[in-house]
Parts: sequence; C-alpha cells; structure tokens
Amino acid sequence: MNKKIKIGIGIFGIFALGIGLFAFVFVQSMKPDEDEVKKVKIQAQEYIKNTFKDEIIIIGTLFDNMGNYSTFDYAAKAVNKKDDTQFLIYYNDVTKQMEDTYIAAKWEKELENNIRPYIEQKLGMLDEFWVEYDDRTGITYNVNPNKTSSYKEYDAAPFIQISISRKPDKKDEEIFNEIVSFIQKDAGLKHGTVSINYVKKGVPLDKKEWRKTF
Repeated sequence: MNKKIKIGIGIFGIFALGIGLFAFVFVQSMKPDEDEVKKVKIQAQEYIKNTFKDEIIIIGTLFDNMGNYSTFDYAAKAVNKKDDTQFLIYYNDVTKQMEDTYIAAKWEKELENNIRPYIEQKLGMLDEFWVEYDDRTGITYNVNPNKTSSYKEYDAAPFIQISISRKPDKKDEEIFNEIVSFIQKDAGLKHGTVSINYVKKGVPLDKKEWRKTF
C-alpha cells in the first residue's frame, strides 16, 4: 500500500477516534449525576419541612446541563397540592442557601389567568404567551409562602411576552395600548414590561415589536 495512503488512513483514524471521544464525553456530561440527584431531593425534603405548611410533593428533578440557570445545576421539581403550583427548590451556589421559586410561579399563574382571556379576545389565537417573574421574587420581597398573597400587593415587575402569528396591522398600536391599560388598571399590576411581536412557530414574521415598561 502506498505510504501516503497509509499515513492518510492513520490520520483519519486518529481524527475519528478524537471525534468519538469528544462525543462520548459530551453525552456523559449531559447526563445527571445520580448522587447529586439524590442529594438535591434530600435537601428539598428538609427544606419543605422547615418552610411550608401546605402539602408539597416532589415530582422530579431538574439537571441544568445547558447552563440556563446561573445559580444552580440541580433542582427538585415540586408542586403545592393546595393550589397546584409547580416550582423549583434548589441550593443557590451564590447565596449559599436553599431557595425556591414558589412565589414567582404562583404569581405568574395568577397574572396569566387574569390577563390571558382579555389578550386573546383582542388579538385572537396567540403563537406564544408567557409571564415571567424573577425566580427570587419571593425572597426579594420577603413574601411568606404560607400566607395568601397576590402580585397586586407588591412592586415586583414581571416580563409579559405576547407573540402573534401574523403580520402587523394598522390597529395594533391601539390594541397594544388597550392591553397595557387593562393589565395596569383591571389586572392591578403595578410594574412590568409588556412586549408584542410577530412570530409564527418560532419564526419572526416582521421586525416590528411593541414594548412598554411601566
């Protein structure tokens, strides 16, 4: 066999082996560590016992293998059986304490329920709609998870994203202002940011965006 061909095969083999090793390491890094999964469940159970009076059930775990969260890698998924709010419990690597997203999740659900029917009435079928409070909202505003609370009582400012699957219409500015007014006056939100864009199944239909912070 030609010497150059042998060298080429050898180089290709080394290259292929390198790719294989890289792929193996990548796949392994995407899998959760079972010891860490058990650890976060134990921590969450203890945290629940010391924090909540309602019945809280752990329904799973979250492994942040994509770096979406800056304060933890592992979290327990939990649900409050009283109000069916699902949230996370985790050890915050920055604050060095156990925390949860219960208040943020509870207020997100409350606000969405209060405004979604009106928004769909004004805009029709939505491509995407979500309300997002900062995960640490309950801690920042010192909200007791065992007492009835509403977003209306606090200054916490969520982000409200509305995506509609059509091109812009000349009446959209008027509709947008009506929606913002409804969110403030009728839904009782003190502060927040509302955004409307034109997207269909994740694909932008137009660069136009309506956005207001109050």
